[in-house]
Amino acid sequence: MPAHKLTSEQRLSRSIDIMEALYAAGEKGMGREEICSRFNISGAALDEIIEIISTLADRESGARIICTCHNGRVYLTGDAGRVLPLRLSAAEGAVLNHELESLGIESRAAARIRRALLPEELGYNQHVYDTVTHGSYWQEISCAIQDGVRCLISYRSMDDPRPRERTIDPLRVETNGDSTYLIAWDIEVDQERRYRMDKIEDLVLTDDSVMRHEMQNSSLQDSLAQSNRSARLLMPNALAQRLNWAGIASIDVDETETAAVTIRYGSERWLFSQIIAAGGAIRIADDPALAKRLCDAAKAMVCSL
Repeated sequence: MPAHKLTSEQRLSRSIDIMEALYAAGEKGMGREEICSRFNISGAALDEIIEIISTLADRESGARIICTCHNGRVYLTGDAGRVLPLRLSAAEGAVLNHELESLGIESRAAARIRRALLPEELGYNQHVYDTVTHGSYWQEISCAIQDGVRCLISYRSMDDPRPRERTIDPLRVETNGDSTYLIAWDIEVDQERRYRMDKIEDLVLTDDSVMRHEMQNSSLQDSLAQSNRSARLLMPNALAQRLNWAGIASIDVDETETAAVTIRYGSERWLFSQIIAAGGAIRIADDPALAKRLCDAAKAMVCSL
Protein backbone atom coordinates (compact mmCIF):
# COMPACT_ATOMS: atom_id res chain seq x y z
CA MET A 1 0.00 0.00 0.00
CA PRO A 2 1.55 3.38 -0.98
CA ALA A 3 2.23 5.80 1.89
CA HIS A 4 -0.33 8.59 2.11
CA LYS A 5 0.14 12.17 3.29
CA LEU A 6 -0.19 12.37 7.06
CA THR A 7 -2.39 14.76 8.97
CA SER A 8 -0.91 16.72 11.89
CA GLU A 9 -2.47 14.30 14.36
CA GLN A 10 -1.11 11.30 12.46
CA ARG A 11 2.39 12.82 12.33
CA LEU A 12 2.36 13.27 16.10
CA SER A 13 1.10 9.71 16.65
CA ARG A 14 3.71 8.26 14.27
CA SER A 15 6.42 10.33 15.99
CA ILE A 16 5.62 8.74 19.32
CA ASP A 17 5.49 5.24 17.84
CA ILE A 18 8.75 5.68 15.95
CA MET A 19 10.49 7.18 18.99
CA GLU A 20 9.48 4.13 21.05
CA ALA A 21 10.73 1.79 18.30
CA LEU A 22 14.06 3.62 18.04
CA TYR A 23 14.49 3.59 21.80
CA ALA A 24 13.88 -0.18 21.82
CA ALA A 25 16.36 -0.64 18.95
CA GLY A 26 19.14 0.94 21.01
CA GLU A 27 22.51 1.88 19.57
CA LYS A 28 22.06 -0.07 16.32
CA GLY A 29 19.18 2.15 15.23
CA MET A 30 16.75 1.30 12.42
CA GLY A 31 16.97 1.52 8.65
CA ARG A 32 15.00 4.27 6.90
CA GLU A 33 13.27 1.80 4.59
CA GLU A 34 12.36 -0.42 7.56
CA ILE A 35 10.75 2.52 9.38
CA CYS A 36 8.87 3.73 6.28
CA SER A 37 7.54 0.24 5.59
CA ARG A 38 6.65 -0.58 9.20
CA PHE A 39 4.78 2.67 9.79
CA ASN A 40 3.48 3.20 6.24
CA ILE A 41 5.05 6.63 5.71
CA SER A 42 7.06 8.28 2.93
CA GLY A 43 10.69 9.33 3.17
CA ALA A 44 9.63 12.98 3.28
CA ALA A 45 7.24 12.24 6.15
CA LEU A 46 10.04 10.46 8.02
CA ASP A 47 12.25 13.55 7.68
CA GLU A 48 9.46 15.66 9.22
CA ILE A 49 9.06 13.16 12.05
CA ILE A 50 12.81 13.16 12.77
CA GLU A 51 12.55 16.94 13.17
CA ILE A 52 9.57 16.59 15.51
CA ILE A 53 11.33 14.02 17.70
CA SER A 54 14.47 16.18 17.86
CA THR A 55 12.48 19.10 19.34
CA LEU A 56 11.36 17.07 22.37
CA ALA A 57 12.85 17.84 25.78
CA ASP A 58 12.11 17.20 29.42
CA ARG A 59 10.81 20.37 31.14
CA GLU A 60 12.55 19.77 34.45
CA SER A 61 16.05 18.77 33.40
CA GLY A 62 16.30 20.28 29.91
CA ALA A 63 17.34 16.81 28.66
CA ARG A 64 16.83 16.62 24.89
CA ILE A 65 16.20 13.83 22.42
CA ILE A 66 18.53 13.82 19.41
CA CYS A 67 17.31 11.89 16.39
CA THR A 68 19.79 11.60 13.53
CA CYS A 69 20.00 9.84 10.15
CA HIS A 70 23.37 8.46 8.95
CA ASN A 71 24.11 6.09 6.06
CA GLY A 72 20.47 5.17 5.68
CA ARG A 73 19.90 4.40 9.37
CA VAL A 74 18.08 6.43 12.01
CA TYR A 75 19.43 6.69 15.56
CA LEU A 76 18.06 7.99 18.84
CA THR A 77 20.85 9.55 20.91
CA GLY A 78 21.44 12.33 23.43
CA ASP A 79 19.64 12.21 26.78
CA ALA A 80 16.54 10.48 25.46
CA GLY A 81 16.57 7.91 28.25
CA ARG A 82 16.19 10.64 30.86
CA VAL A 83 12.96 12.07 29.44
CA LEU A 84 10.19 10.92 31.80
CA PRO A 85 6.76 10.41 30.17
CA LEU A 86 5.44 8.74 33.35
CA ARG A 87 5.46 9.76 37.01
CA LEU A 88 3.87 7.76 39.77
CA SER A 89 0.82 9.18 41.44
CA ALA A 90 0.90 9.70 45.21
CA ALA A 91 -1.06 6.51 45.81
CA GLU A 92 1.12 4.46 43.43
CA GLY A 93 4.27 5.84 45.02
CA ALA A 94 3.08 4.90 48.51
CA VAL A 95 2.21 1.37 47.38
CA LEU A 96 5.55 0.89 45.64
CA ASN A 97 7.50 2.06 48.67
CA HIS A 98 5.50 -0.28 50.93
CA GLU A 99 6.32 -3.20 48.64
CA LEU A 100 10.02 -2.29 48.51
CA GLU A 101 10.11 -2.27 52.30
CA SER A 102 7.92 -5.31 52.98
CA LEU A 103 9.64 -7.59 50.44
CA GLY A 104 13.04 -6.90 51.95
CA ILE A 105 14.58 -5.83 48.66
CA GLU A 106 18.29 -5.11 48.99
CA SER A 107 18.73 -1.43 49.91
CA ARG A 108 20.92 -0.52 46.95
CA ALA A 109 18.50 -2.14 44.51
CA ALA A 110 15.57 -0.35 46.15
CA ALA A 111 17.45 2.95 45.92
CA ARG A 112 18.06 2.39 42.19
CA ILE A 113 14.34 1.75 41.66
CA ARG A 114 13.42 4.95 43.50
CA ARG A 115 15.98 6.99 41.56
CA ALA A 116 14.73 5.58 38.27
CA LEU A 117 11.16 6.60 39.05
CA LEU A 118 11.85 9.97 40.68
CA PRO A 119 15.41 11.02 39.83
CA GLU A 120 16.93 13.31 42.43
CA GLU A 121 18.59 15.52 39.82
CA LEU A 122 15.19 16.46 38.40
CA GLY A 123 14.13 18.04 41.65
CA TYR A 124 12.01 15.17 42.94
CA ASN A 125 12.59 13.59 46.33
CA GLN A 126 14.15 10.22 45.59
CA HIS A 127 12.11 8.53 48.36
CA VAL A 128 8.86 7.60 46.65
CA TYR A 129 6.76 7.69 49.81
CA ASP A 130 7.52 11.41 50.21
CA THR A 131 5.60 12.14 47.01
CA VAL A 132 2.40 11.77 49.06
CA THR A 133 2.95 15.31 50.36
CA HIS A 134 3.18 16.60 46.79
CA GLY A 135 -0.31 15.39 45.88
CA SER A 136 -1.39 14.13 42.48
CA TYR A 137 -0.77 17.29 40.42
CA TRP A 138 2.83 18.19 41.25
CA GLN A 139 4.11 17.85 37.72
CA GLU A 140 1.18 19.69 36.09
CA ILE A 141 1.51 22.55 38.57
CA SER A 142 5.27 22.77 37.98
CA CYS A 143 4.67 23.03 34.23
CA ALA A 144 1.93 25.65 34.75
CA ILE A 145 4.32 27.76 36.84
CA GLN A 146 7.05 27.51 34.21
CA ASP A 147 4.70 28.29 31.30
CA GLY A 148 2.67 30.97 33.10
CA VAL A 149 -0.70 29.24 32.72
CA ARG A 150 -3.78 30.14 34.77
CA CYS A 151 -5.39 27.12 36.48
CA LEU A 152 -8.75 26.03 37.80
CA ILE A 153 -8.38 23.88 40.92
CA SER A 154 -10.83 21.97 43.10
CA TYR A 155 -9.71 22.44 46.69
CA ARG A 156 -11.21 21.78 50.09
CA SER A 157 -9.83 23.75 53.01
CA MET A 158 -10.23 22.56 56.57
CA ASP A 159 -13.36 24.69 56.99
CA ASP A 160 -15.03 23.71 53.69
CA PRO A 161 -17.64 20.92 53.87
CA ARG A 162 -16.90 20.03 50.23
CA PRO A 163 -14.34 20.93 47.55
CA ARG A 164 -14.70 24.38 46.01
CA GLU A 165 -13.41 25.57 42.65
CA ARG A 166 -10.86 28.38 42.60
CA THR A 167 -9.28 30.17 39.65
CA ILE A 168 -5.63 30.80 40.40
CA ASP A 169 -2.39 32.05 38.93
CA PRO A 170 0.25 29.61 40.29
CA LEU A 171 3.38 31.35 41.60
CA ARG A 172 5.67 28.84 43.33
CA VAL A 173 5.80 25.67 45.43
CA GLU A 174 7.16 25.61 49.00
CA THR A 175 7.76 22.89 51.58
CA ASN A 176 7.08 23.51 55.25
CA GLY A 177 7.84 20.57 57.53
CA ASP A 178 5.97 17.52 56.20
CA SER A 179 3.63 19.52 53.94
CA THR A 180 4.10 21.02 50.49
CA TYR A 181 2.18 24.17 49.52
CA LEU A 182 1.25 25.83 46.25
CA ILE A 183 1.56 29.60 46.55
CA ALA A 184 -0.90 31.14 44.10
CA TRP A 185 -2.89 34.27 43.39
CA ASP A 186 -6.62 33.69 43.96
CA ILE A 187 -8.33 35.59 41.15
CA GLU A 188 -11.70 35.89 42.91
CA VAL A 189 -10.40 37.46 46.14
CA ASP A 190 -7.45 39.14 44.35
CA GLN A 191 -4.97 38.03 47.01
CA GLU A 192 -2.11 35.59 47.47
CA ARG A 193 -3.16 32.26 48.98
CA ARG A 194 -1.50 28.99 50.09
CA TYR A 195 -2.92 25.59 49.13
CA ARG A 196 -1.70 22.28 50.50
CA MET A 197 -0.68 20.22 47.47
CA ASP A 198 -2.10 16.94 48.79
CA LYS A 199 -5.54 18.55 49.21
CA ILE A 200 -5.90 19.67 45.59
CA GLU A 201 -8.53 17.25 44.29
CA ASP A 202 -8.61 18.34 40.63
CA LEU A 203 -6.69 20.67 38.34
CA VAL A 204 -7.47 22.03 34.86
CA LEU A 205 -5.09 24.15 32.81
CA THR A 206 -7.03 27.01 31.23
CA ASP A 207 -6.30 28.76 27.93
CA ASP A 208 -5.44 31.99 29.79
CA SER A 209 -2.03 33.23 30.80
CA VAL A 210 -1.25 34.40 34.32
CA MET A 211 -1.32 38.12 35.10
CA ARG A 212 1.51 39.95 36.82
CA HIS A 213 0.91 40.18 40.58
CA GLU A 214 2.79 41.86 43.40
CA MET A 215 4.10 38.77 45.20
CA GLN A 216 4.03 38.96 48.98
CA ASN A 217 6.75 36.32 49.51
CA SER A 218 5.33 35.68 52.96
CA SER A 219 5.99 32.43 54.80
CA LEU A 220 3.31 30.38 56.51
CA GLN A 221 4.39 31.91 59.82
CA ASP A 222 4.07 35.43 58.35
CA SER A 223 0.62 34.65 56.95
CA LEU A 224 -0.63 33.32 60.28
CA ALA A 225 0.89 36.28 62.12
CA GLN A 226 -1.43 38.53 60.11
CA SER A 227 -4.49 36.39 60.88
CA ASN A 228 -7.19 38.04 62.96
CA ARG A 229 -8.00 34.72 64.65
CA SER A 230 -6.10 33.72 67.76
CA ALA A 231 -6.64 31.64 70.90
CA ARG A 232 -4.97 31.28 74.30
CA LEU A 233 -4.54 27.62 75.18
CA LEU A 234 -3.56 26.09 78.52
CA MET A 235 -1.53 22.89 78.56
CA PRO A 236 1.38 21.18 80.37
CA ASN A 237 4.68 22.89 79.61
CA ALA A 238 6.21 19.61 78.43
CA LEU A 239 3.51 19.40 75.74
CA ALA A 240 3.91 23.06 74.79
CA GLN A 241 7.64 22.62 74.19
CA ARG A 242 6.96 19.81 71.70
CA LEU A 243 4.54 21.82 69.55
CA ASN A 244 5.66 22.62 66.01
CA TRP A 245 2.66 24.75 65.02
CA ALA A 246 3.60 27.57 62.65
CA GLY A 247 1.24 30.09 64.27
CA ILE A 248 2.61 30.07 67.84
CA ALA A 249 2.97 33.70 68.97
CA SER A 250 4.09 33.15 72.57
CA ILE A 251 4.46 30.56 75.34
CA ASP A 252 4.19 31.71 78.97
CA VAL A 253 4.90 29.24 81.79
CA ASP A 254 3.78 29.68 85.41
CA GLU A 255 5.15 28.17 88.61
CA THR A 256 2.97 25.04 88.22
CA GLU A 257 4.61 24.23 84.85
CA THR A 258 1.36 25.10 83.07
CA ALA A 259 1.96 26.83 79.75
CA ALA A 260 -0.31 29.45 78.23
CA VAL A 261 0.20 29.25 74.46
CA THR A 262 -1.06 32.05 72.23
CA ILE A 263 -1.71 30.61 68.79
CA ARG A 264 -2.79 32.35 65.59
CA TYR A 265 -4.66 30.08 63.21
CA GLY A 266 -6.31 30.17 59.83
CA SER A 267 -8.74 27.28 60.25
CA GLU A 268 -10.98 26.70 63.24
CA ARG A 269 -11.40 23.08 62.25
CA TRP A 270 -7.62 22.63 62.28
CA LEU A 271 -7.44 24.15 65.78
CA PHE A 272 -10.20 21.86 67.05
CA SER A 273 -8.51 18.76 65.59
CA GLN A 274 -5.26 19.62 67.41
CA ILE A 275 -7.02 20.16 70.74
CA ILE A 276 -9.10 16.98 70.43
CA ALA A 277 -6.01 14.96 69.45
CA ALA A 278 -4.37 16.02 72.72
CA GLY A 279 -6.96 13.97 74.63
CA GLY A 280 -8.00 16.63 77.14
CA ALA A 281 -4.51 18.01 77.82
CA ILE A 282 -5.30 21.32 76.08
CA ARG A 283 -7.99 23.79 77.21
CA ILE A 284 -9.21 27.06 75.67
CA ALA A 285 -8.64 29.80 78.24
CA ASP A 286 -9.92 33.05 76.75
CA ASP A 287 -12.94 32.45 74.51
CA PRO A 288 -16.05 30.71 75.92
CA ALA A 289 -17.80 30.85 72.53
CA LEU A 290 -14.85 29.11 70.86
CA ALA A 291 -14.82 26.50 73.65
CA LYS A 292 -18.54 25.90 73.08
CA ARG A 293 -17.98 25.34 69.35
CA LEU A 294 -15.15 22.92 70.23
CA CYS A 295 -17.53 20.90 72.43
CA ASP A 296 -20.15 20.84 69.67
CA ALA A 297 -17.55 19.69 67.13
CA ALA A 298 -16.35 16.93 69.47
CA LYS A 299 -19.93 15.73 70.11
CA ALA A 300 -20.58 15.63 66.36
CA MET A 301 -17.66 13.18 66.03
CA VAL A 302 -19.25 10.68 68.41
CA CYS A 303 -20.92 7.81 66.58
CA SER A 304 -24.05 6.53 68.33
CA LEU A 305 -24.30 2.73 68.39
